[in-house]
Amino acid sequence: MPKHSVLIVDDETNILSSLSRLLRSEDLEVFTAESAHEGLEKLRSLRGTDVVISDNRLPDTAGIEFLVKVRQLFPDTIRILITGFPDLSSAIDAINRGQVYRYIPKPWDSKELKMIVTQAFDYFDTLRDNRALLRIAKQQAEWINALKKKYPSIQNSDLNTTSTYIIEEKNISENLAEFMKKYYPKE
Repeated sequence: MPKHSVLIVDDETNILSSLSRLLRSEDLEVFTAESAHEGLEKLRSLRGTDVVISDNRLPDTAGIEFLVKVRQLFPDTIRILITGFPDLSSAIDAINRGQVYRYIPKPWDSKELKMIVTQAFDYFDTLRDNRALLRIAKQQAEWINALKKKYPSIQNSDLNTTSTYIIEEKNISENLAEFMKKYYPKE
């Protein structure tokens, strides 16, 4: 299974160091940036990360504005906002505009933060797996429609019986391969 990746954006180097140490593990790549501009450049060079954690007060823009940009450029990236100045209006703005997964006040609880990031990776994986299954379902629907066009005598009821229809399995096998590696890595 590939490593997860997280980008932490904060203008305070001690916060970046603290969060990097807290999240460091063998199966996680941690990247840091000290501004929204640097964060966007890093995301572009990495072609996105699984999770972005951003402070709400950055030197070049508000954290929520940065996360809105992240959402536009990398919609699959899970976004987390950390702030030392929590208030209801900024929380609502973060949720509505940036579709922020979690809003965390400073100082954070380390165990809780690690759990939130783990949950964010699980959510990211679930979304990725759902997209893979949706691709498979769409492909199967296309094949069924192609069969119906090629063989007009096939009825919907015919597809539900024990009759066997031979179709080219190469494409479905490729889509399932990634899914199977995750859930059955030893086979």
